[in-house]
Amino acid sequence: MKDPKVNRVIGYIILFSGFGFLMYGTHYPTAEDPYNGKNWFLIIISVVLMVYSLVWMIKKVRCPHCNQILHFKLYNIDVCPYCGRSTDPDDK
Repeated sequence: MKDPKVNRVIGYIILFSGFGFLMYGTHYPTAEDPYNGKNWFLIIISVVLMVYSLVWMIKKVRCPHCNQILHFKLYNIDVCPYCGRSTDPDDK
């Protein structure tokens, strides 16, 4: 996939799923502490997912023409700020 818009959405899905695991892992009820228990396995998985989403977006959210990294903001970029061409990979 060379479309930076799709890759940015995939990166954000991975990132927010990591946030969900972190939220659930830090408030995981246990028998010893039913209110503030922590599940370290879920916390580690969440950190791995958040780091993976950052690596994914650094590697994949790039201009298809000049291969410069684009910003990770939620709104779409139609024109690359570096080369001035469209970020659509099908546009020649």
